[in-house]
Amino acid sequence: MEVQDGPPHRRLAALSVIDLAEVAPQTIEDWIRALPDAEANELAGAIPAQRPHASCGEDLRWVEVARLGFERRRLPTFLVMLFSSLEALEARRCAEAPVAWERVADWLGELYDRLSDGEDYESLEDISLFAFENYLDRDALFETFCSLVARHPALALKVSANPGRLLGGLSEPHQRTVLEEAARGGGLPVRDSWAALQDD
Repeated sequence: MEVQDGPPHRRLAALSVIDLAEVAPQTIEDWIRALPDAEANELAGAIPAQRPHASCGEDLRWVEVARLGFERRRLPTFLVMLFSSLEALEARRCAEAPVAWERVADWLGELYDRLSDGEDYESLEDISLFAFENYLDRDALFETFCSLVARHPALALKVSANPGRLLGGLSEPHQRTVLEEAARGGGLPVRDSWAALQDD
């Protein structure tokens, strides 16, 4: 009741202590859609990712809530909680984890295309910062990233001009694959981007 009907300071206070696991999914979706940014951001932070003793089904629920939250609101906290929930699925060795990563990777590729078309550069940077800089070692996200680099010249140039930022933690074959896709997508020639990577 406080979240739905209270004044801003009481909404924030309620969201800081609420157990979202006890809130109906439809209510959470309504809050994602209707709350002001400050409260929606607090809502994202209340997602109980990596909670001890949670089930795989619960973690999968929070993956979907966080994905929906970022889709609707573009607040990076939802993106952080999305990947934290995916990590929780992995840590519990849930059978659903590989499929969840595939679904999120496919969704992220489609979303990146839409955000690029809409010139939402802030959200594109959030995806780069909170997804690509940390999770390219997951096969599903790596494949999506390669396809994005191949079809987005701005991303291809960004990656090939400063390859160490995103590719530093990858194996050499994976690094070369990305740089080859970047060259095809409008970035620097592979010999130049590879030399830049070795200098980092």
